[in-house]
Order: sequence, then structure tokens, then C-alpha cells
Amino acid sequence: MRPGRCAVRVAGGETLTASAVVSALPVGPLRAVTVSGVSDERLASLHRQRQAVAAKFTAAYDKPFWRDSGLNGLSECEGVLGSTWPQNEGVLSALVPPERYGVLLGMPDALRTRELLADIARLYGEEARTPLGSHVRMWGTDPWTQGYVTQWAPGDVTAVGPRHGTHEPPFYVCGSDQWVAGYMEGAVRTGRAAAKEALRHG
Repeated sequence: MRPGRCAVRVAGGETLTASAVVSALPVGPLRAVTVSGVSDERLASLHRQRQAVAAKFTAAYDKPFWRDSGLNGLSECEGVLGSTWPQNEGVLSALVPPERYGVLLGMPDALRTRELLADIARLYGEEARTPLGSHVRMWGTDPWTQGYVTQWAPGDVTAVGPRHGTHEPPFYVCGSDQWVAGYMEGAVRTGRAAAKEALRHG
């Protein structure tokens, strides 16, 4: 990779050329990609980040029934779920944190949804067991994500250093991992910033 000429070799063996490369890969999958032509400091910063091995569970109901009991849908849990929050009108989302992810993996697929709904029912009542629909996203073992948002351990922030979320033209990075706290807002903001920088450098 050098100014004005970049090459990307894909898994099938084809080589693509361009004037710049923008990586939107999460930090886990990015570690499996061989990147050359950028500084060792840049790669060390990118490869130092770790991701929370977590899952998300979402259940949709015809109404936010928990409000009938004076509840707002926010909780910290002691079951497999770590927390719940209202994602939208009638929609509850929940996070399975890293320390409980192994318990989730150990659940037979046929029992997983039922047991997660039982966790929600213990918090908000029996109506939680019968959503209109639900979905589990196993971020931690999905090969394309390998985790949730960046999980910062003591010393990680200074080890990742000031190159976090910055660029080394013609190599640009974006995605929620390259923002201050992850999430969709971070993906959008860093994507716009990377596009602006790539256009500025031509």
C-alpha cells in the first residue's frame, strides 16, 4: 500500500486495486487480515483492541406492557441476561455480557429463546413470555463480528494510544470500534469522518 496505489487480495485470489483502502471491519476480524504498507505503530494500535464477547436478545410486543406496572424497561439482571432496555415502543432489548456468554452457548438451541424470555418474565411479568417475535444475535461467536463493542481493560486505552480512530492515508479506518464508545452512532460518525478524509486526500 502506498499513496495512489493500493491492492487488496480477496480470499478467492482476485486482486483489486484502488487509490485508497477504507477498513470498516471490527477489530476481531481485522486481526486476521494481513495489512502491509502502514506503520508498525498503526498496526499495533489496531491489534491491541479487544471486543466484548457478548450477545444481544430482542423481543417485540404489541405494547410496552411493563409500563402498566410502573416500570421503564431498564434493568440490571442476575440471570443469563445482564441488562434490559426499551429499544423502541413495545420492544425490549437485552445484553448477555461476556461473563455469561458461555452459559448462553451451553443452552440447547431449542431452549435458548424460552430461557431468555423467562429471564425477562422474572423482571416484568408473565406477558414477557409471549412476544410477537424475538431474535438472538450471537455476536461473540459470529466470525464476521467476533464480539460486541470494544471492551477496555486497564492499560488498553494508553496502549491503543492517540492513533485510535485516526488514519494513515491511503489507509483509513471506520466503524464503531474506532469511536469513543462504540455503538451505531460511532459507526456512522467514523464512517463520515473517514469518507471526508479520503476525499480530502484525493
